[in-house]
Formats: sequence, C-alpha cells, structure tokens
Amino acid sequence: MLKLMIFFAEAEVNGAELDVNTQIEIVFKSLTKEFVSFRVAYKLGNKALTLTQLMKELQSY
Repeated sequence: MLKLMIFFAEAEVNGAELDVNTQIEIVFKSLTKEFVSFRVAYKLGNKALTLTQLMKELQSY
C-alpha cells in the first residue's frame, strides 16, 4: 500500500491526474484474493473513503 501511495505521489509530481476513485481501483486490483470479501463489502456498502481511510481499513481487516 505504501508503495502505491508513493507511486501516486510521483505520478502527480510528473503531471498525471489520478482521481481518488481511480487510485482506489488500482489499490483493489493490487490486492490478493484474500481481500475479495473486503472488496465486495466496500462496493456493496457504497463507501466513499480517502486513500488514508482505505489504508486504515485494510490494515484492520
């Protein structure tokens, strides 16, 4: 997760515009199959989290 946050920061420095939803989708695609239920719960719950909140939720999962 930290590597992705660094990647997102570097992308912004280089002029890329990644909105939060795109960043969250990238995070979800990087997760292993062990997080499938987390991903489903997130999408079914229509949660709107920041990247920091998502990171905390993943750590407590």
